[in-house]
Amino acid sequence: MTAMGRGSYARTTPERFGFPRLHRTRGKRLHGFISGDLVRAEVPKGKWAGTRTGVVAVRARGQHRVTTAQGRFDISYKHPSLLQRADGHSYAIVCEPGMQTARKTG
Repeated sequence: MTAMGRGSYARTTPERFGFPRLHRTRGKRLHGFISGDLVRAEVPKGKWAGTRTGVVAVRARGQHRVTTAQGRFDISYKHPSLLQRADGHSYAIVCEPGMQTARKTG
């Protein structure tokens, strides 16, 4: 388990001199997702066709970025389905040395 945070709030993006350059979106939830949510993306066709599970980073334009163990890719907001809401932690299952997993042989 790793602490990932819950994001930050800023009203504007400053330029190099500190003056406001643009205004950010007011809400963190876009198209029903928040950055850090665990999702399963089922893309029916195209370059990224297939099913992948990973963490989503939301974009206002609707092309969310999904990060998996194999890499990152952008998908439409219509394809992912929510598995777990972001709670500020990243979870992974790791086998400790000396532990055996039960497998059926034969």
